Amino acid sequence: MILHLPFLLLGLALLWFPRGWMRRGWAFLRRRRRSSDVARITEPWHDREPGDPHVAFRIEFTKFRNYLDLLRGGAGSIVLMGGIGLEPAIARAPGASSFSTWEVLAIVSFIFLVGLLVQTLRYEKRRVTFYPPIFYLAGLSIGLCDVRAATFAFVMIWAINPALPNAQAFLTVYAAMMVIFGTVFAWSSDLSAMYAGVLCFLPVLLSLLAKRPLLIFARKSTRAHGHP
Repeated sequence: MILHLPFLLLGLALLWFPRGWMRRGWAFLRRRRRSSDVARITEPWHDREPGDPHVAFRIEFTKFRNYLDLLRGGAGSIVLMGGIGLEPAIARAPGASSFSTWEVLAIVSFIFLVGLLVQTLRYEKRRVTFYPPIFYLAGLSIGLCDVRAATFAFVMIWAINPALPNAQAFLTVYAAMMVIFGTVFAWSSDLSAMYAGVLCFLPVLLSLLAKRPLLIFARKSTRAHGHP
């Protein structure tokens, strides 16, 4: 097995960094919170009701941290899997046995799985809550599937999003699209596309098993629920 340690550490830093930590110590985010009350008064249409289960296009695409999730998910997956001229952080050595291939696959799969769980699960007010890391998953699909498959799936899911009732339905359909488009374009293998679909559906499965919904951040509930 070939291990490029600098690339591996970079990939881990990008993929395992919790989204909730982004706001800590950032002065411009503190200023943004102080001005949020004014924004709600002058632009009330930007608010969403607490408990609203829909994934709103206009709101999600105005969150700066969503774009950071997209970038670090994409960069981390490419660093780990290889692409755009980069060697993968973990690869099978030439002439190694087939077991080495499965060993590499298991390690890479574990890294992606841990990263997704870190983004999905939060411990708030002595209970575990679940959030759908939509943009983070879109970034992961670039390295796992193909930039064309990732783009098609991301555009299509937002196109049909108005017909979807909640985040669970959104991610379920998105998972199917990742598998379909990932298999069609097949960046590395159909197996990678299948795994991308599994990762996308995992937050839905966890929320169903825990009998708790996937929460969507609402500005009006900022003080009560915190920032995702």
